Amino acid sequence: MIKSKFIFLTILLIFSNSLIFSQENEMIMDSISFGAIIQSELGGKRSKFYGNTRFTLNQAYFSNWISGGESSITGLFGMDYNYNYSDKNGLIWDTNFLLSLGATYIKGNDYTKKTDDRIEINSLVGKQINRLSSYSVYVNLKTQLQPGYNYPLNSGVEFNRDRISEFFSPAIIQGGLGVYIKKEPVYWINMSPLAARFIMVKSNYTENLNEDQKYFGVDSNKRSKFFFGASITGNIKVNLMSNVTLDNKFNTYINYLEKTKNIDIDWNMDFRFKVNDKISSNLIVHFIYDDDLIKKLQIRELFGLGINIDL
Repeated sequence: MIKSKFIFLTILLIFSNSLIFSQENEMIMDSISFGAIIQSELGGKRSKFYGNTRFTLNQAYFSNWISGGESSITGLFGMDYNYNYSDKNGLIWDTNFLLSLGATYIKGNDYTKKTDDRIEINSLVGKQINRLSSYSVYVNLKTQLQPGYNYPLNSGVEFNRDRISEFFSPAIIQGGLGVYIKKEPVYWINMSPLAARFIMVKSNYTENLNEDQKYFGVDSNKRSKFFFGASITGNIKVNLMSNVTLDNKFNTYINYLEKTKNIDIDWNMDFRFKVNDKISSNLIVHFIYDDDLIKKLQIRELFGLGINIDL
């Protein structure tokens, strides 16, 4: 496990460095919109790296505070980068890499607890039908980097913890065929009526389950579960007012094989309140409903002031 994490982080470091060194070569290309790529004087070929690195810190301190309170510190780190390629023959390749890590420490606790842990990779290859739409083939991967824990009370006082997840357990892989609609930089939507989906887990989490128990939707003594259905994935960016933007990322999935009336939803809203070129405040609200994972609505909310580095 340590080796696999090391390999992953090494690839991430190489990827980050390649983004930085590519900027000088891309400056010439920035004046040409992707909508005009076929008519480009540069022969219709273009590739571009761009994205954002984010550092956010929240802190609270109490000393002899008569009304009560606990000192705490929370740190968040995020990366959201894109690679886009187009050529004069109508071939497009869009890839997005998302990493979000967060942890909090409350004075007196035995453990630092994570507040966020997401790795997501989206990659799509398409053949243009017209300026806005393309036939598409896509693949999506979602997992986490660090172990996840439950913190049940032990003897009603001290905390213990039980490991419930880790890197690639679970991992959700989804891919399919569809139509890709994109208007740079406002929105893109990919509609796939033929989409396969796999949930993969490690065997040590399912080998001791009872026959009627499941682990992230995977049956006892199994390591994966297969789905076949339809999906709609998209990203819509809105300028709400001066220096306030909203970035909506969403994914919906319908399973043709079972529970056909259920719709899985993953909707992430990122409000960015820009103070200046380097400092901004971010509010993230994330909703997930997937009854194969848990039969409840999952809600995640993060707010903080931090440093943003845009490429």
